[in-house]
This record gives sequence, C-alpha cells and structure tokens, in this order.
Amino acid sequence: MATSTARINEAKGILAARLRAIRADAGLTGRALASKTGMDHTKISKIENAVQMPNQADIKMWCGACEAEEQVVDLIAAAQNIEAMYTEWRRLEETGLRHVQSSFLPLYEKTRQFRVWQHSAVPGLIQTPDYVRAHLRAIIDFRGIPDDIDAAVTARLKQQEILRSGSRRFAFIIGEQALRTPVVDPGPMTVQLGRLAELTSGVANVSFGIVPSASRPLIMPPENFWIYDDDRVRVDTVPGQIQHKAPSDIAVYEKAFETLSGAAVYGEEARHLLETAANKFHAT
Repeated sequence: MATSTARINEAKGILAARLRAIRADAGLTGRALASKTGMDHTKISKIENAVQMPNQADIKMWCGACEAEEQVVDLIAAAQNIEAMYTEWRRLEETGLRHVQSSFLPLYEKTRQFRVWQHSAVPGLIQTPDYVRAHLRAIIDFRGIPDDIDAAVTARLKQQEILRSGSRRFAFIIGEQALRTPVVDPGPMTVQLGRLAELTSGVANVSFGIVPSASRPLIMPPENFWIYDDDRVRVDTVPGQIQHKAPSDIAVYEKAFETLSGAAVYGEEARHLLETAANKFHAT
C-alpha cells in the first residue's frame, strides 16, 4: 500500500503534468505563459514540476491564457482535493471514535444518493447494534485510541436514522467475504445476516447487492469507498481517509461502482448467499 505522502505526491505530479500539457498544447513556452498571465516564470516552472501548488487564481489565469477554460472546474477540484486529500485517523481519533462518527452527520444529512462498496465488512449504516459495537471495539483496540465505545456506538446508530428518510437513496454492494467475516459471535452474526436479508426484499429507497466470490469482476477494488451524490468519494485505508473531489476521480469510482453493480446478485440470489452463510454460523 502506498504511503499517504506517496499518494499525495503522485496526485501533485498528475496535476502538474496536466497543467504542463495544457501549456504545451497551446503552443506556449513557460516564459510566454508568464508574459500572458503576469506570473513569474520561475513560479510556472515550480508548478509544472510539482514543487509549488497552484491556487485557484493561478489555474484560472493559466487556462484562460491557454484557451482551456473548460478544464478550470476539474483542475480546481483536483487542487482542492490535494490540499484536503488525506486526513489521518490518528488526528481524527485523538479524542475517541464518537467524534469521528459524529463528524459524518453533516455530510450524510446533505447527501441524497449514497453508493457504498465494502468488500469484507458490513457498511456502518446497515450494521446491527452488536456488530457496531464489535466493529468499533476492534478499531479502538487496534489503534490504541481513547476508549469511548458507548458514545461511539450511540453516534453510529444515530447515523442510521437517515435510512428512514424517503428523500435519500442508498445502494450498498458488499463482497461475499463480508458474510463470512466473524466480526461478532455466531448468534449475533446470524442476526446481522438476517438484517441484510431484509434489505433484499424490496426496501423502497435501498438497493443491496452481493458480489459472489466465485464471479469476481475484472475490476475488484481492494479499498472500501463511499460515493456521496456526485460531489465526493471517501476512501478508507489502514492509516487514514482520503477524500476525492475532482470530477475525473469521482467518475472513475462511479465507473467502478457500475462494474460492481453488474457483478452483484440481488433479491433471491442474494438471500441464498445470506442463508448459506447463516447456516454455517449456526453449525459452529
């Protein structure tokens, strides 16, 4: 897994390369671009070599001078994404998990369409209380953060209230592995699987699918991701959380989600996988 610094540097390099290509496609040298924009030519060189980040005004002047105004929105979003791209879990969790769970509420409240992919665990919005507690307990113990388990559980369950809002739509896709990962003891695990089975029976604003292990799609993202409307994508990694806001990045995740949707099973087929997994837990 790439480190956070490596991923951010890679994103900076991509942005720099795009700006350099725009200038080259316009037939301008660095000094010519400096003359047209009023920017110092050394600043242009630093931007093109990912030494210095451009601000919004820089991007607008750059694209205007190169007659590439149609790229301004995407480039500004990419720059903003880099600036706030990586949020370390340690900083978020320094006062406990309740703060982290509560911090999602403003985003959840303004989002109207959720598209969620998780390969080996049940998404937080559809976890049962026992599963929530075990999942958050594992995070607290693994990361050695302040133990506020009761408040954190309450905060996560509070998030689930948005499921009852008819004005929002939810599409959850999980990998079959999530059905077999024993996050809780067999009894509570069968209750969790039963909760998922309820979602396969035509909940009005919720779509729930499972990607079978035997029919993995060509694109099987190793990371979990949440798409909020067409505004941003949250990607969870071991050391931290990455937020993607550039339209081009969001489009890639939307395409990945469509691929996963096509590979997933729903309704009766999904219930069969859930029943098979539940029977195995009953047998243990």
